[in-house]
Amino acid sequence: MKYKLILILLLMTVLLAGNSIFSFSGMPLEYYGNDVYGSGMGETGSADLFRINPNFHNPSLAVTTNNVLFSTATSLGYMWYKDADNNEFRDDGIYMPYFTMAIPIAAHRFAFSFNSIASGNIENSIECDPFVSFSDTLQYSEVNRLSTSLYEANILYAYKNPFVNIGAAMNYYLGHRIRYWKIDFEDNDYIDAKYEIEKIYKNPGFTVGLSKKIGKVSVGAAYSSHVKLEGSITYKYGHTPYADTLSLDDDFLFEVPAQMSGGITWKFLEKYKASFDGYYQMWKDTEDYNKNTLKLGLGFAYDPLSGYGSWYEKIPLRIGGYYRELPFEVNDEKIIEKAITFGSSIPLKSPNKKIEFAVTYTTRGDVDKHGLSDESLMFSFGITGFDIFKKRYKRIEHREIPEADENR
Repeated sequence: MKYKLILILLLMTVLLAGNSIFSFSGMPLEYYGNDVYGSGMGETGSADLFRINPNFHNPSLAVTTNNVLFSTATSLGYMWYKDADNNEFRDDGIYMPYFTMAIPIAAHRFAFSFNSIASGNIENSIECDPFVSFSDTLQYSEVNRLSTSLYEANILYAYKNPFVNIGAAMNYYLGHRIRYWKIDFEDNDYIDAKYEIEKIYKNPGFTVGLSKKIGKVSVGAAYSSHVKLEGSITYKYGHTPYADTLSLDDDFLFEVPAQMSGGITWKFLEKYKASFDGYYQMWKDTEDYNKNTLKLGLGFAYDPLSGYGSWYEKIPLRIGGYYRELPFEVNDEKIIEKAITFGSSIPLKSPNKKIEFAVTYTTRGDVDKHGLSDESLMFSFGITGFDIFKKRYKRIEHREIPEADENR
């Protein structure tokens, strides 16, 4: 049953991804490895060694696990789109950002993770105004659909030692971009037209990371390699003269940029933490985009001591926000993504096991500059600390029952 659950969760990760009105220009949604705890804290935590931290974007953080770790999450919510003509639309979305497992053996940690690192999905349809063609008045509807996702599977190793924690991961990227277009005429005398272009790409890469705890401060840094993804393109036409499917091999359908990241976490007054994270992506070294991008996040957490204080003093709270530049432009204008976040946790009876949730409000783009903008309100729910391989301890053992003394 446990293995079926893992398979279902992995399939959900593949099938679900995020949406944005800017998806036709690129993949606007990116995932940086944060668990739900870090998501509620301004999407930070790449250096947080003060908790069980499944943020394996920095592979050295696997040293925070002392038992077999299982962690996953689901995010769902609403997106609002707007254009320069004051057209507005609300969309729904649900996706699974990550799935991680870690196995500790003495000072060594072996782990696996599978997550979405970038996506962009959107669908729209337009009822066009009637027009005259060869004395016929025609009307048609046009459908545009785009599904774009990039996933990352990691097998990683981390070593815990007093000097500095080290980690390395073998990354395998796989993704797709499916573009669908259709025109549907109301007049049956005219032939409808449609096509679909599907790109499939994949290739391996690597990540290395370091982390260190110094008193009440922990620091971390990681580097991910530049990877050129190879694959194939399939063209499908639903109208003559191209009724067949044509497959073409193409080199380097997409490139994953080299990325440097770093963070710092400060624990103070026993119950409080502050984290700051930065990510720098070198898109200039790729053929996809011509500028490097930056993401900065800041977050604060209140983690009460277990068993102390009134009920309201036992509730963990987190708050934060981040600033992010998208790698592509619209109308020759830079697109900025900003967000504010909030989070909390529900501890369970067993130590280090908890249910976490986070709320993220995000704005992306500006109607005056780009002619488009979107907002989203996402709710994330995650579980951390469940050892899915450990069997329940037997509480009943065989014991001898003393016999009654016959002389009494």
